This record gives sequence, C-alpha cells and structure tokens, in this order.
Amino acid sequence: MITPSELQVESFARYPSQARSFAVANLPVFKRMPLILVSLELRQAIQYDWCFPAEREQLSQQLELLRRMDAASFDALMSPFSVIQLPSELRAMDWVNQPQQFSEQLTAYLWSQHQIDRYHEAAQEYQQYLHKTVEEKPVATPRWTIVAIGKGIQETELPLFRRLLAQGTLFTNVDPTDGLEVLLAEMKSRTQKYPLEYGHWYIEGGEPHGGAESVQGLTVMSYAKLAPIAKREFALLNQFTSQSPGGKAGVEAVSSYVASLKPDDLGLKGTSADDVLRHFETNVLTQGAGCQIYSTTFVQWASRECLHRAQPLTLFARFATRQTSAPMEQLLARDPLQQSQDPEGSLIDADMGAYYTWINQSRLTGADQSRFLVWFEGHRIACAVSPSLPRGTTSTASANMLQVLDWMS
Repeated sequence: MITPSELQVESFARYPSQARSFAVANLPVFKRMPLILVSLELRQAIQYDWCFPAEREQLSQQLELLRRMDAASFDALMSPFSVIQLPSELRAMDWVNQPQQFSEQLTAYLWSQHQIDRYHEAAQEYQQYLHKTVEEKPVATPRWTIVAIGKGIQETELPLFRRLLAQGTLFTNVDPTDGLEVLLAEMKSRTQKYPLEYGHWYIEGGEPHGGAESVQGLTVMSYAKLAPIAKREFALLNQFTSQSPGGKAGVEAVSSYVASLKPDDLGLKGTSADDVLRHFETNVLTQGAGCQIYSTTFVQWASRECLHRAQPLTLFARFATRQTSAPMEQLLARDPLQQSQDPEGSLIDADMGAYYTWINQSRLTGADQSRFLVWFEGHRIACAVSPSLPRGTTSTASANMLQVLDWMS
C-alpha cells in the first residue's frame, strides 16, 4: 500500500516515456494531493504520450497553477476530496499504474456509500476553480466548424435547423452547385494558412471526399475505415465474455477490458507519427456508445471528442446515411457497411448531431468569435452562425456557397 506522499520517481517506471517524464516533473504536486484526486490526474498523465497538444498544454497549466499555490490555499482546494474516507481495499490497489481501474472501483464504492454527490460537488468546484484561474490562451484565428448533413438524400419534408435558427441566419436560396468543393477548398486554405498540429480535421460518415486525405496538415477520420475495426472490437468482447465464469462478465470487468484495448489489439496499424490519432480512434470506438454501429453516431461522437480534446481551428464534419435499425443482437453481428440504409432517420440524426456539434464548439475558447455553418448537402438550405450575421433571421436572397462563407467572415 502506498500513499500519494510516498510517491517516488521509481513509482512511474512502467509509464510510457513521455508520460513518465511528465509525471516525474510534477511529482511534488502529486505528492501533496489526496488519493482520490491524484488518481484522477494520473488517469490523464499516464496517457500523456497519446494526448493532443491542446490537452498537454491544458494539463501542464493546471498542474503549474497548483504548484504555485501557497500551502493554505492548496489545502483548502483539496479539502473536499480529503474528507472522503476510502476503505483499505481501495487504498491497497495499484492506483499509480492502473488509475482507470481504480477510478471504476472508486465510483462503485462512492455509489454504495451514498457519497457520490459529495464527490461530484468536490470535482465540480475543483474544475470551476481551474477554469476560472488558468489563463486561457487566445486562438490564432476564429474557429470554423462546417457540418454537411443529408448526403445522398433527394428530398425531405423535415423542418431542418430549427434548434440553430435562434443562433444565426437561415439561408433558403443557396445554389448547391459545387458547394462541397467550395467547403473543402475553404478547409484546405485554412489548413495551409494556419498550420497547427492536429488543428484541422475532416470527420466523414462514409468515404472521404476527393483528395481530402492527401491535404497536408489535415487530420482525416472516416466511418468506412473504422467500421471493420469496430467489428474486431465486438469479436474481442465476445471472446472476453465467453471466457469469463459462466460465460458472463460483470459491467466493471467489461468496462475495464474495453478501456484496456490498444490500437494494435483492434488491428489499427500505423507508425509512431500517427500514434496519437490511432489512440484517439481507439478511444472513440471503445468509449462512444453506438458509434460502432451507426455512422451518424460516429460522426457526432468523433466531432464531440475532437472539439473537446484537440480543440481544432477547423472542423469539417460530414454526415452520411446510416444502416437501418434492427434488434441489438443483429446490429452487433452484421456488417454495417453492407446493410440497407435509412435516409430519413439518418437526416434526423444528423440534424440533431449538427446542433450538438455547435454546442460543443461554443464551449471552447473564443466561442464568441467562432463561425459555424450547417448545410443540407446538395440542397438550397443552410444555417450560418457568425458574429457578422444577424440571429434568428431568414434570408431568401440568391447566393452561392462562396458568398455565404464571405458573409460569415
């Protein structure tokens, strides 16, 4: 059994190289934290090698802030975590090398002891303090998020973009000619003008369009590429549960197993240069409910995680149709790329997914200057949110996609 105050350089010997260096550099701070909080910080630190630059900077800033706090202020901030008593079984776990498993056991314990609300309050106060105190770095240029929905859908009677209309301008007479090419050209231009590692993303619900994958500096993810990887995940999960006593495994055991899967386990091969992306793709598939089955859920979840973690300057998310619904045992067993499609249901999913994507963008630094565009692909309707455009209005003026982008600038 080891306590945080007993942590040493050798405690992190099993961490990946960059994570080990990061943990050792912040050892004085970790030693002062209560067990509950230091285990949470180590959940992030142990993944440091596969974090995006924005995540690394944020984590470093937070720990630097804690390092500079005087003893009284530091103890006051830690106090809500310190008063939560833990049983010896939890304290005896290898929380240094297995912080994920410790967190799962901790959550179960707190629920069983009716202390989960106290823990959530402490965590919320802690995060609010960090958010308020850590100085936010201004972005190099206003963020742009572009969402295309309805790929391949000819007509619909659905009233689209109702949730976004209050935030921007609804355009109802946009010439769709070459609209997709114009949007991709804008994305490519921003990638070249503002080079930033993992700063520009294209997330696709089907096959990537055109030469997007060859654009230097653009990170590309697609459901078509990752759907076979999801099938591999289900096969491994079935194998794991079948080898458990009685052919069943508890929720905590399954959760721990899925969280432990690595890119190589799923068949995501690559090089050290794309290691961060492969781990991100693995996390999307193992942590996102339903994104393995439905392409629309995949785009929504991947966009959410991308905005939250990578905090890009540019994101282009393109929804495609998804497979029709079926009983869960069928969905888990069949190939989603070979099934009949549900165009209407896909459009409903994508319309809501676009709204969620705007919400997630609005939580980032510089949100008041960010731009957001959602377009019903191949059609004349689009909704643009920008400080240069009025809110809650509808424009029937004839325009092409390039003009809409100009008005948003």
